[in-house]
Amino acid sequence: MNQATSKVVWIAVGAGSAVLAGAIMERSLNVGWRAVTSKPPPNRPESLKTRWKEALFWTAASAVLVGVAQISARRGAALGWRQVTGKLPPR
Repeated sequence: MNQATSKVVWIAVGAGSAVLAGAIMERSLNVGWRAVTSKPPPNRPESLKTRWKEALFWTAASAVLVGVAQISARRGAALGWRQVTGKLPPR
């Protein structure tokens, strides 16, 4: 595989794994929120109907957990890439 092809494939693999992990974590957050609060999570944290405490907690939890899931997935994909190709993913 040439360098240009490797780069395109890596972009697809890295981004795809991050998107999938983010979607799974987002769904898990929704389920977890319902389990803890017995209410659906805020659809629109910016809405004036959403309490500040809920809006801030939901936004912080979502950002941190989705970000951690995405970087973990990309690092896992990089490990897999190295296992298959013997090299680090292209920049």
